This record gives sequence, structure tokens and C-alpha cells, in this order.
Amino acid sequence: MNTVCDSSTLIALAKIGHLNILKKIVKNLIIPPSVYEEVVIKGAGKSGSAEIRKAKWIEKKEVSDRELVVRLNTILHYGESEAIALAKEIKAGLIILDDDKARKVAISEGLRVTGLLILLIWAKEKGAIKEVKPLIDKLRQERFFMSEELYQSVIQEAEEWI
Repeated sequence: MNTVCDSSTLIALAKIGHLNILKKIVKNLIIPPSVYEEVVIKGAGKSGSAEIRKAKWIEKKEVSDRELVVRLNTILHYGESEAIALAKEIKAGLIILDDDKARKVAISEGLRVTGLLILLIWAKEKGAIKEVKPLIDKLRQERFFMSEELYQSVIQEAEEWI
């Protein structure tokens, strides 16, 4: 299954040293040029930059439907707009977005959407990681925003009660 991802998930996983989780659970990870630019070029020297530049398992693909990108960019960031347009073009089985507005737009465009926290639960279910809680604790330390209610919900879903 082709999966498209925006920059927030890549950066967050790289910050906690677990970018490889995506490699373990996603067959074909594809990113648009703006996501590559944000993480690798503008983010040079920051978390994820070198890893993504070297990752042969991440494909960078141009977006053809520029009109859709421009339309989406009136309400979303450019990377999210390109990611959604790319996911539609290649008929991706999944798009990974963490911004609520971007997720709602992607759903309205007929895409199957998930975020990083659910991705971590899937990774545990598939045996790619042993526990979710230590990773979301690290994410919180790196200022990945999640409400206390969401935090507790993810821990409960992962069956890792405190």
C-alpha cells in the first residue's frame, strides 16, 4: 500500500530516534517535494534531515495537480496541501497527517487518514515496537502537542495503563 506523509510525523519520529518505525510498518512511503524541502533542505542539520536524505525507502514524487495544491493552500500549509494532492493522485491507501484541519480536508477529499499516535499503536500491534507509552513520553518531551485526554486515550488504546 502506498502511504503519503507530511513533515510533522517524519520530524517527530526523527527527534525521538525512531524514524525506522515507518520503514517497518509502511511498505511504500512517498513524500511530495515540499515535505522533502522542509525536512531535508530547510531543516539541514536538524532532526530527520540526514536520515530522510539517505533513506532509500522514502520516495520523493512530484505532484501533477497544481490547481488542487493551490486550492488547498488557501486553508492549509503548503506541505499538507501537496501531501493531500499527491495522495489523491497516486490513490494512496493512507495519508499520515497530524494537523486537525489537514485531516478533515483529507477526509473530505476521500482519503484514508491517520496520525502519528495511531501509527504508533499499529506499530505495536504489528510487533514493530514493544511499547507506545515510552515513545509518546519522548514525543511530549520534544514538544509534540497532545492533550492529557489524548495521551490517556492512546495509552488505554495501546493497553498500557499507568
